[in-house]
Amino acid sequence: MSLMNKPSFNDEENKLIFEQYKLYVEMADRISQRRMNANTFFISVNTLLFAVASYLGETATLWNLAIGVLGCILCFAWYFTLNSYRQLNSGKFKVIHEIEKLLPLSGYEYEWDILKNGENKKKYWPLSHVEKIVPIVFFISYMVYIIYHFAEVFCG
Repeated sequence: MSLMNKPSFNDEENKLIFEQYKLYVEMADRISQRRMNANTFFISVNTLLFAVASYLGETATLWNLAIGVLGCILCFAWYFTLNSYRQLNSGKFKVIHEIEKLLPLSGYEYEWDILKNGENKKKYWPLSHVEKIVPIVFFISYMVYIIYHFAEVFCG
């Protein structure tokens, strides 16, 4: 993989391609920003649920079970939302790599090649893989919470 390309367009075409490239890179950045906003939303809602669970304390009620189930549902939604954003960004970057073939430099594609396409964890561990751990940890916490309170409510 080489960083340099040899585009064969006239100046006006090069300007149009570059403008479209800038627009596409901006769109990819906005998707990443929306993903971060979604993470903030899910962290906030989970924090609220844990605060309510803490307020309820050790008294085993069906409310505790409802909080646990709601938390699990939120974790599934969070996980699949992250997966959707990852797929969308992957598609956007494939298009960006194709557009870069028409530009003098292929910065994103060259960087991705240096990072071994995210396949070598010593070179780069994609953030989308790391951030998927958080809803899993919350889900496990909710499952422990449900099991504990289920045993309290139904087994005395």
